[in-house]
Amino acid sequence: MKFMLTFDWSPDTKKRAEGISRFQKTGGLPPVGVKLLGRWTRADLSGGYDLLETEDAKKLLEYSYVWGDLMDLKVFPVLDDDDLSVALESVME
Repeated sequence: MKFMLTFDWSPDTKKRAEGISRFQKTGGLPPVGVKLLGRWTRADLSGGYDLLETEDAKKLLEYSYVWGDLMDLKVFPVLDDDDLSVALESVME
């Protein structure tokens, strides 16, 4: 299943600096069992988005725990258009 993780540093510039430092040291990779499909950071460095894929939601908790001390995180299950179309077809019949 795919999940969108959003992160927000604003307006705490000290936490943002620590987050950038931690990212530079670790690469910000998710734990084993979670595939990083894409990451986008807002141009103003106030936060961004990670697209993740996993079948083990507990792994998302691990990832959130590692970064949650520095930023506000939210994780949402998401569907791409193909999966959405299949789901809609099954409920609209």
